[in-house]
Amino acid sequence: MGKMYFNITAIIAIFLSASCKKAADLSPVAGANPVTAISTTTPILGRILPVGTGTGNLTIDGTSMGLKCNDIIKVKGGTYNGIDVQNINAGCPIYIKNDGLVQMAGNWDHMHITNVSNLTISGDGTIGIDKGFVSRDNLYYHSIILNGASQNLTIQNFSFSNVGNVVIYNVGTNVYTPGQTASYTQNLKILNNTCTNTSTFIQFGGDVIGGVITGLIKNLEIANLNFSNSDCGIVVFAANADNYDIHNNTITDVNPTNNNHNGIFMIKGSGAFHHNLVKNHQGNAIRAWIRSFGTTPQDVLIYNNVVVNSRKYSAFEVQSFAAEISPGVTTYANAKIYDNTCGNLNLSKDWYGVIVDVYDLFGGTCNVYDNVGFNFPAPNPNSFIVNQQASTTPVLSNNVYFTTAQGAGVNDVNKLTVK
Repeated sequence: MGKMYFNITAIIAIFLSASCKKAADLSPVAGANPVTAISTTTPILGRILPVGTGTGNLTIDGTSMGLKCNDIIKVKGGTYNGIDVQNINAGCPIYIKNDGLVQMAGNWDHMHITNVSNLTISGDGTIGIDKGFVSRDNLYYHSIILNGASQNLTIQNFSFSNVGNVVIYNVGTNVYTPGQTASYTQNLKILNNTCTNTSTFIQFGGDVIGGVITGLIKNLEIANLNFSNSDCGIVVFAANADNYDIHNNTITDVNPTNNNHNGIFMIKGSGAFHHNLVKNHQGNAIRAWIRSFGTTPQDVLIYNNVVVNSRKYSAFEVQSFAAEISPGVTTYANAKIYDNTCGNLNLSKDWYGVIVDVYDLFGGTCNVYDNVGFNFPAPNPNSFIVNQQASTTPVLSNNVYFTTAQGAGVNDVNKLTVK
């Protein structure tokens, strides 16, 4: 038992504060995405192009601006009813930044983004203002609407508050045709944003029906989101995400009355969910409805997350659906769940609450290892680690469970952080 406890300490030390004992590094798993620090893009300086009057409706239309590489479009500070960004396709990086605090502050006030590529919209344009684009007090409409497909679009350093509809929305009706870039979104990054007292933060629609894919996003990255104080159910939904990278997000104090079986993140596709903190919540941290696009099986990696204090349900879920696996178009994916710390799960005790619920993966494998759990008041009768709900049998190794947080070496659950 002494040897096993040493291994347990090594696993837990990844997540605890610096006061904990230092543990030897765990060997990385092949295929795992590296952790990279997120920082605001610093462009090679181009021309500064001022736009806007600080009020009314603003249209930024690239077709009439003669844009050149690394140009910075600076939006004059003020409060706008709407900002339409369209037709920016210079073939090289273009930036839209704030000049002062730029707000969309009222019902129906919004930003539309249509037909853009190689564009970064960033609220870091003024020294001393961290979130220079603000959307607030909009009860009825979206804050940002992405129309159609985009290529290499980054949205960062925004603040959202008191928004009653989906904050960032794309309907996802584009029909995917391999080789045609206009038929899908690629390299969409949503970084360094804060969101409080809103509805769902992201909803990207789409489907796989009869071998037809709609709303495909390749290389979706969502990072450094601080989302809190919401009863929205799902925080992020993406219907078709190929090679997603969701990391370093903090989700706290959500769904105090919501009783749907939702996921905080609900993502269909394959990719990685790692280094996220989800606490004081209801719902699985991620419902990974997994499949691969094309004919080569991919992996879904869920690792180095901290999930604590859930009112309902297990930390994670992995599941597939036969109707969404179409020969020659999509295929199964494999799941790996490892190096996570999860505690105080499903405190309502109205369903099983363990590390991961495992459903049928229709050919995919599921490996669950090196996870630490504590205080699961309603585990599956057969396991504190997995809740097997279908024919896919997960392979377990080196997972550990403690009846209390203190037994796991956690003196203060609220001080757990992701390292």
